[in-house]
Amino acid sequence: MKNITVTVDDALYRRVRLYAAEHGTTVTALVRDIITRYGEAEPDDARRLREEIELLAEIDARPERHVDEGFVGSARDDLYRGGGMPRRVAA
Repeated sequence: MKNITVTVDDALYRRVRLYAAEHGTTVTALVRDIITRYGEAEPDDARRLREEIELLAEIDARPERHVDEGFVGSARDDLYRGGGMPRRVAA
């Protein structure tokens, strides 16, 4: 574990020290928590990609998927079920 030194204004340090004491913790623990949360934060691009993958997996898991406008299900599903071409939905 590494130690770091942070320089802050005296008034700020007093306020943070009081806050820490009121919440049963230390200034060091508060700073460690903030730095840890920052370091573990997921970059926006990676988060968006992960959410997109999860959404696509959720959509793919649905029993009825809309593959193309006017079609219900997918051609592959219908072929595997022996149904031939996908059926059209009346518009």
